[in-house]
Amino acid sequence: MGLRVATRRPFVVSAADGTADRLRVEAELRRRGWRAAVSPAETGTLVVCGNPGPELASAIEAVWRDMPEPRARASADLDWTGGAPRPPLELDDVGMADRADDRDGLRLDVLHVPFGPVLAWWPAGLRVDLTVQGDVVQAAEATAVDTADATFWHEGRRAAHRLDSVSRLLRVAGWDVAGEHAAVLRDEALAGAPGVADRFRPFARRVGRSRVLRWMTRNVGNVERRLDGWLRDIGAALDGRPVGRSREPWPEALAALPALLEGVGLAEARLIVAGLDPDLGTAADG
Repeated sequence: MGLRVATRRPFVVSAADGTADRLRVEAELRRRGWRAAVSPAETGTLVVCGNPGPELASAIEAVWRDMPEPRARASADLDWTGGAPRPPLELDDVGMADRADDRDGLRLDVLHVPFGPVLAWWPAGLRVDLTVQGDVVQAAEATAVDTADATFWHEGRRAAHRLDSVSRLLRVAGWDVAGEHAAVLRDEALAGAPGVADRFRPFARRVGRSRVLRWMTRNVGNVERRLDGWLRDIGAALDGRPVGRSREPWPEALAALPALLEGVGLAEARLIVAGLDPDLGTAADG
């Protein structure tokens, strides 16, 4: 891949305090007609938003070392800082597969697979360690490896907050056009643009009536219920009507996540995680 092509598809990573930077990066990518990479393997450009704590910073550095050359880092304003010489490749220790009986009594390999904290369209600072047989999650453990002192999403930004969540979920579901539409509405809501409520209503109807999306999310954790709730909250907030509780406390969300993931496929696991509020990992939210 040429440097010019890689530059136009940066891999964006956000720390728990990096929401404002992440939104600025997404808006700038949209303005330039670029799109974010879904994997660091497909680009040589890394954009880090916010100030990662030690554990997240270590994970980011591991991803940086494995990115293809030529590599470059960029600030949240997409100013290029260039790349450092590539160090020798370091591989984390990955356990060999064991064998165990699956739910049908078959003997299948047991793999231990980490998801996050550096992953596209992923809650900032979240790591989920999965025990997998075949493509089915047998056990899961969720950990917040990065936190912030305050949340970007205060009560006055409720509609934009939920639109951000909807955008992420739709992108994980593979509906990039609708995910981008939600991001545009989010930015308009943050800017106080006129007519956002009128533009949101047909979008909400389109998302709510999507048979494919309903099929994908039905009986998958609480994803369908969460999405319906987000759409209702957005409509209410944009219309100036009362909205219920803004967010589930992060410790409660982490505690509930493993049970939601057990017994589902890996693709469904991604949807369930995307069904969480993507910016709950803040110390002030609990």
